[in-house]
Amino acid sequence: MVGRALTADAQVRYAHVDAIDAARVRIVVVPWLQPGIAAMTLGRFVLVRGGNEQRVGLIAHELVHVEQWRELGIVKFLMRYVRDYLHGRRAGLDHWAAYRAISLEAEARLRSGS
Repeated sequence: MVGRALTADAQVRYAHVDAIDAARVRIVVVPWLQPGIAAMTLGRFVLVRGGNEQRVGLIAHELVHVEQWRELGIVKFLMRYVRDYLHGRRAGLDHWAAYRAISLEAEARLRSGS
């Protein structure tokens, strides 16, 4: 997967994450993602539905996930993400409420201001 790096100016704009993550992220514009999803992060790659790549708040949110992936590693990140989602669903939350209750999503919203 190839993507574009953030410019030096953009990296400064995203000071809420470790500089290493702002430098290593790759933004990949894709024509389609699941309905209701503007972007998703896989490791250091942020897949962004076309037309959303200039949304600073969205990229800020996804950069927190890039940092989380690096710090936790793929297995711990995915286990925690899925565990939190399933916990919410078992508690009776609908899909979007369970998604918003995922601790990694809550952290990304808080730190990015989104």
